[in-house]
Amino acid sequence: MRHAELGGLAVFFANLPLLEIFELIKGNPAAAVAAVAAVFALISGVLGPLVQWRIGRRQAIASQTSAKASMLAASTAGAREIAKLRMSWMEELRNSLCEYHAILMSTEDGEELKADDVRTLSRLGTQLDLLLNRRDDLQKGLWEVADKIYKLGTQSERQALDEALVEAGRNVLKGEWEKVKREMRGEGFQTGE
Repeated sequence: MRHAELGGLAVFFANLPLLEIFELIKGNPAAAVAAVAAVFALISGVLGPLVQWRIGRRQAIASQTSAKASMLAASTAGAREIAKLRMSWMEELRNSLCEYHAILMSTEDGEELKADDVRTLSRLGTQLDLLLNRRDDLQKGLWEVADKIYKLGTQSERQALDEALVEAGRNVLKGEWEKVKREMRGEGFQTGE
């Protein structure tokens, strides 16, 4: 209550003929019961809303805490789902790059590629092109080495870039793994740019 309200109550009670009221209550049992009921009504009228306000406040704080926990759980679940998708993408990239590498590095000079190998290389080249983001520096580097090897004519030229291809692949996979770890720690979605 504010000070003005308390002052108003003090003036109100000071102006009441309290002695006469007490004498009347003492002499009349019905008046005593009515006075006691009035006191209890006053107490419940003042304390009831105060108790309800405190309970409501605590419930609001509990609801707010629960909502924050739900948002955190949803955010964490989303980050984990993105990390799972990223790991699946990494596995697909690794498998495509391995097969692409195996065909190109095992083809002898002057040896004609089999029709199946030509189709497989074409599919793998397209797959790598679609999997890699050329705006990401690491992925762009991997694509450039893989494309350069594809365009070379001899096994010795291709094998000269073998280490560069493997290294570029490792760099991309390592970079993506670091993103997965950050996402799993709850740092949010990690872009490649």
